Amino acid sequence: MQVYRCDELAVVTPPGRHLAEKLEEMGLDANDLAARMGYTPKAVNDILQGNCRITPDVAIALEMVTEIPASFWLRSQIAYDEFLSRERIKASLTDQSLWKKSFPDEVNVREWVQEKKDESKSLMPLLKFFAVASPKAWDGYYKNARLKVAFSISLAEVKDPYATSAWIRRGEILSDRDPMEKQEQIPVRKRLKAALPEIIAFAAANKTLPKREKKITYWTPEPEVVDDCMTGLQEICRKIGIRVLFVQNFKSAPVYGMYRWYKDVPLIQLHDRFKKRETMWYTFFHELAHVLYHGKKGICLQNIEITHNYPEKEDEANCFAQKCMMDAGFKV
Repeated sequence: MQVYRCDELAVVTPPGRHLAEKLEEMGLDANDLAARMGYTPKAVNDILQGNCRITPDVAIALEMVTEIPASFWLRSQIAYDEFLSRERIKASLTDQSLWKKSFPDEVNVREWVQEKKDESKSLMPLLKFFAVASPKAWDGYYKNARLKVAFSISLAEVKDPYATSAWIRRGEILSDRDPMEKQEQIPVRKRLKAALPEIIAFAAANKTLPKREKKITYWTPEPEVVDDCMTGLQEICRKIGIRVLFVQNFKSAPVYGMYRWYKDVPLIQLHDRFKKRETMWYTFFHELAHVLYHGKKGICLQNIEITHNYPEKEDEANCFAQKCMMDAGFKV
């Protein structure tokens, strides 16, 4: 019997192979089966050779003759169809290997993309990381900014859209792992205004980075650099209804911070490699201004080479950040 593997757990056999085995067991040939089903011998041979799919009607007819449930024949056909489709997609993706090479090597080193031992040349793990079906779909979502509600800028404008998109997507994945209640914009703003003195006082008490035993690089895993100040800030903001994430960025896309609403929760995403605490706080307050003053539609990326669609909003965010820094005792 010829079998096919579609993954490490499943073995796929063409439905016609199962049927041929059953006919041999029953002592029937194709002509006998055709007569019992009311089909032509050619139609039965097409089923046996895999040239004709098993439809629900055919499956029920086979159940009548073989006493094997129609559900078995249908599941067998679906599994075989899936196998053939996966093979076609894999073949089509082999010509697009350069797309994978466009992403930073650190993506794999950090284990953001979960590759199995035999998938080093496959695009599938990277596509699953981005939750897109193809490189073309990635282009449409990220570079061409097809989702206008989520993106007010196109990543085609940035220096390295591949690294930037990986950083953004990592934030989405981390957010999904730790769900928060959906928020309304006005209540969040009210709670933020009330908690702003607490946040500024917290910044004033955390002005310097802790001493680290080893040098932090772009290749260092995320958990090794998140300290008490970062986690404390996350806890304060979560009570307000704001998610704060620290996600390691890339040398080719040294984005400092980002503001967006993700699944009805305001998200401030910062990188975790700030050399000075002062820079971290300024970036945070800048993004916090977007939560306080600006709408839910749009995304703001800080410290990357783009032309902002609304420079007045960036100016407003900068002024807010400078005032908060001064209130916290930083020299501006």
